[in-house]
Amino acid sequence: MPDDNHTDPAPEDLNYPNTLRITISSVEDAFDETLDAASTAEAGEQTDAVVAFENAEGIRRLLTDRRLELLRSLMGEAAPSITELSDRLDRSYSVVHDDVKILAEYGIVKFRQKGQSKQPFVPYETIEFDVTVRAPVASGDAEASA
Repeated sequence: MPDDNHTDPAPEDLNYPNTLRITISSVEDAFDETLDAASTAEAGEQTDAVVAFENAEGIRRLLTDRRLELLRSLMGEAAPSITELSDRLDRSYSVVHDDVKILAEYGIVKFRQKGQSKQPFVPYETIEFDVTVRAPVASGDAEASA
């Protein structure tokens, strides 16, 4: 069964947005954003790609300093293989492979399949972190605005 990183057409042939936004939002807000993006796409307009987490802990677990270094490297130049990427980063293959796999699970890293080699790449020109902190809504405020 194909996943988002191994599609037909191949991931490199798809038209990706220029920007990936990584956000913190509730499930409801993420659902609403998805519906809005679908409506915009139907109108022929492109929106940012979004990866949403319910809390900051999810972002902290995903985006370690080493994974950010890996993303910067792939955004600068796709890698012909994970082995070449690990050499480029001067890190062990197994650690880089694990990091690439995790980033791919979230749709941040994609792959081109060339023979037996999986060629990781990041299709976005920019990755933005969109973190909004709001004051809690007091129960009386919520009823007054309803």
